[in-house]
Amino acid sequence: MRNIVKGPKVTWIDIQDPTEEDIEHLKETYGFHPVVLGELIPPAWRTKVERFPTYLFSVYYYPVYNKEHKHTRAVELDVIVGKDVLVTSHYKSIVPLKRLFDKCNLYDDKQKEYMNQTAGHLLFYLLNEMRQETMIKLDRINKKLHQIEDEIFKGHEQEMLKEISFVKTDIINFWGIVNPQGEILESLRKEGKDFFDGELAPYISHLIGDWNQTRNTLEVYKETIQALDETNNALLTDKTNQIVKILTIFAVIVFPLNLIAGIFGMNTSFLPLVGLPGDFWIITTIMTLGVIAMIGYFKFRKWI
Repeated sequence: MRNIVKGPKVTWIDIQDPTEEDIEHLKETYGFHPVVLGELIPPAWRTKVERFPTYLFSVYYYPVYNKEHKHTRAVELDVIVGKDVLVTSHYKSIVPLKRLFDKCNLYDDKQKEYMNQTAGHLLFYLLNEMRQETMIKLDRINKKLHQIEDEIFKGHEQEMLKEISFVKTDIINFWGIVNPQGEILESLRKEGKDFFDGELAPYISHLIGDWNQTRNTLEVYKETIQALDETNNALLTDKTNQIVKILTIFAVIVFPLNLIAGIFGMNTSFLPLVGLPGDFWIITTIMTLGVIAMIGYFKFRKWI
């Protein structure tokens, strides 16, 4: 599906699920190189920036959270930017892109604000919009980390095992999407410096600074989830050890009872105490004293 909005100085063509018809339109209208157009179908699956005489071709990835599987996946965005035309091509809906496109398409003041310079400036606004949305997604991870921390110290270690694994996978996938973007932005600053006569350099430097912040935040999250995982495992192991300890103590305490009961349950011709007046209570008292002696020994050794 091809949508076009024409501003005062820039034309923006947004294509979702590109078809051969869309490729032919770009070729006939703008004369883009067949190699570039060939990378729009199918997805490229690798970030890059390539310079041609009248335009730049670049591939970006945007993180999208999958609620069903509880992890972040990458959505590819192919961009062709010339002096007065911006082409964006993608196979999945990208919320910040659609939001900016709708602003430019529906509101004259926004169209004038975003599309009254070069296509490179419009590209900056798009990448900046995507960056802001990415930071919101990082806030979601941060809130999840705090929730996990609270639940761990409420004694829900077992339930947090799965949640920690989900967040770990989410952070790893997020890192795999964000980390390569630094090289792409550096390439864009380098290639765009001559292509746009240095106009975009401060804008791209701003994006690189935000990228560094995002990368550092993800580093902190990686360390945080690792620490939470170790803490959760330690508490879970301690809780398991406590359960094993109680069961072991119970088994040792019951052991003399079973031993005495087994001895006096033997079918022999002579058993001491058996037949005496109050023999049941005598045997019961011996068993009770044995239990008290075991508990006293455990307390003396500070095992309980």
